[in-house]
Amino acid sequence: MNPVNKFVLLVEDNPGDARLMVELLIDASAGEIELHHVDRISAALKQLSELKFDVVLLDLSLPDGSGLETVRRMCAANPHLPIIVLTGLEDDGLSLAAVQAGAQDYLVKGQVDGRGVVRAIRYAIERKRLEERLLYLSTHDALTNLPNRRLFQDRMALAIERSRRNREVKNGKWVMAAMLLDLDNFKSVNDTLGHAQGDLLLYAVANRLQKSIRKSDTLARMGGDEFSVIFENGLGQEDVEIIARKIQTVFSQPFPLANQILDITASIGISLFPFDGEEAESLLKYADIAMYIAKRARNQVCFYRDFKDDL
Repeated sequence: MNPVNKFVLLVEDNPGDARLMVELLIDASAGEIELHHVDRISAALKQLSELKFDVVLLDLSLPDGSGLETVRRMCAANPHLPIIVLTGLEDDGLSLAAVQAGAQDYLVKGQVDGRGVVRAIRYAIERKRLEERLLYLSTHDALTNLPNRRLFQDRMALAIERSRRNREVKNGKWVMAAMLLDLDNFKSVNDTLGHAQGDLLLYAVANRLQKSIRKSDTLARMGGDEFSVIFENGLGQEDVEIIARKIQTVFSQPFPLANQILDITASIGISLFPFDGEEAESLLKYADIAMYIAKRARNQVCFYRDFKDDL
């Protein structure tokens, strides 16, 4: 007998249907699958909090949940877990809706044998893995594995909402910062050493930057040699400036590259919520303006609010 390598949670309140599924999997899985059975969504959520499962077989009609709402509740509680919907209804519309709600597959009871269930389990796991990989690639930079511009903007919108709430709690003494960082004279690295070496430099910079920020902050690569940081939990411009100076120390040590030692500097532009703006688009625009002011002198940190009256 093969060792168990897939743990499956069956959520089914009909004893006959549950017994049939157990028998089908025993006959068809050759010990590959270990099945755990519960008869309610609440019991399923408890099991999932205690044990690691590879897939859920989910009936759409349960005592404490019915229809697509059961799928949504399961996905909300366990977004990375593949779900196969079980139903007694042959309904193409419901099948599509279940997949749109987050399920990976849809099986009609009585119309699939044990081998079909095992095959569906394998496909659901692989399909979920592929979905998550594609989602990751759409939201992360391929070179550095940092969040890309799309994910950065999503996280910035959430950070602004958190900052609005915290600002109310802290009686107005709360800021959030959008930082844009651009490497000084990066083009010369590509021109003299080649783009492959330039990519290695960007990767090394990303690693150093990641180590210089806090877990509560978000670092992203916006494109080219431009990086961005969302700085939360600050009580004033002074706090933001301290973290910006710390980020700059990343460049105090040279970068070994192509048998050379490169001294690299970076310019940082910063905008502050709510002083410079209260929307992600305006904050990024003003941080970008501040960054280009910083680049005039190179290796500088500039706040938009310090220059906006002169613009």
